[in-house]
Amino acid sequence: VVGYAIPSAYPSGFKSTVGKQQRYGQYDFEYHIQSKQDFENTDMLLEIAQEFGPDCLVGCTFYPSYFGAKLKKLLEDSGNSETGKLVPLWADLFGHVMAEAQARAHMDGDDTPLFHYWNSEYNILTTADIFSCVSGRQEYATIGELGVVGRLNRFTSGYRFTNTVPCGLPDEEYVHKKTAIRGKDGIGDDDFVVLWTGGYNTWTDVDTLFEGLVLAMKENPRIRFVSTGGEIPEQDIKTYPHFLSKIRSSEFADRFVMKGWIAGEDVPDHYLEADTGINIDKDIYEVRLGSKNRILDWFRAGLCVLSSNVCELTDIMAAAGAGYVFKPGDPTGLAEKLIFLAEHPEKARATGRAGKEFGFKEFNFSRTTEALQAWVEDPRAAPDWGKDRKIFFEKEKALANLEGITDKQKKMIEERDRRVAELEGIVKKGIAYRIYSYLKIAARKLRLIKETKK
Repeated sequence: VVGYAIPSAYPSGFKSTVGKQQRYGQYDFEYHIQSKQDFENTDMLLEIAQEFGPDCLVGCTFYPSYFGAKLKKLLEDSGNSETGKLVPLWADLFGHVMAEAQARAHMDGDDTPLFHYWNSEYNILTTADIFSCVSGRQEYATIGELGVVGRLNRFTSGYRFTNTVPCGLPDEEYVHKKTAIRGKDGIGDDDFVVLWTGGYNTWTDVDTLFEGLVLAMKENPRIRFVSTGGEIPEQDIKTYPHFLSKIRSSEFADRFVMKGWIAGEDVPDHYLEADTGINIDKDIYEVRLGSKNRILDWFRAGLCVLSSNVCELTDIMAAAGAGYVFKPGDPTGLAEKLIFLAEHPEKARATGRAGKEFGFKEFNFSRTTEALQAWVEDPRAAPDWGKDRKIFFEKEKALANLEGITDKQKKMIEERDRRVAELEGIVKKGIAYRIYSYLKIAARKLRLIKETKK
């Protein structure tokens, strides 16, 4: 297992941990947690893979799948001398990345990110042997993309490229450890706590959330809003500050408790003390094709779920009576649901219990990953592996070649930055630091000479 240490979730300067032996239940595995720089170093990934000798590769979510596709190509180009055979790739496309790109472009007022996202998606689509999606809706979107890149060809007729692996939850209940909400920040035992957990991403409709909460608070003084989480540095740094500015100007500002990001181990205590968990989405393709992990967390805790009804999961939840929904972009409908639940807390608790039972039965990991479990028992390449795909024209070939050009440019920039830093060390520092800088340059050149000889 090679994990990516997301910069916003790990301390600055995090150093990769290599090859630790771990055990989960009856399974032993080798666990690498890599910094951003190391994870994006395909030479390091190739070294790990060749030493381990895998029978298959599994990319878990979009970004790791992108590097999984790179690694698969490297293994093929190197002849995979350690295993002597093709290593098929399962790419988990957890959410539709082009819909995410659209939401990002709208937020930034700039379509520039679209090409970056498509270039990455293109390399996964043209390389992986099989795919998983977070919803049935996303499966069809992915099938459309596969047609665009030439994978729906004569060799793959009848082949099932896609599977649904929805958000899931472990078969373990949360345990309350310490008081997190009640008796703090002016919140009493009788108050009705509406909880938000996680990031405020491009899909979050904070305007409807704010208006609905204010309407409800006017009717019921016991309603309190508690939020853990905040902006997402790699994705959205506008939505959360916008929400905070609206709260500051509100007559009910003291009934909003905005905690920001907190330690992950402290979040479950909030689930277990709140009355309902609120999820609110814009009615956009990113949400329609996606899903919501946080809803599964609330199911697991037995917390009543209240959500706008946009994604496939909320449709399923509402049909099963495992949670409450309201129309997207409807603050009045949201307020009505909040007022109803605050006035009937016993119904909220009953719905929370129903959601918990439903979640553990339908969304436990053993069930959600059945297709993946079956595939890794007998991993195979897609039928068009190594075949000529006639749909490709000059434009598509240029797009494929762009990946290599981009990588070379990135390495050139990194090398330039290293040299600039070394020269600055020689020019600006004292004699001791200058000697140190000269030695660093010499060591780097010797290393390059050795690599060239190899």
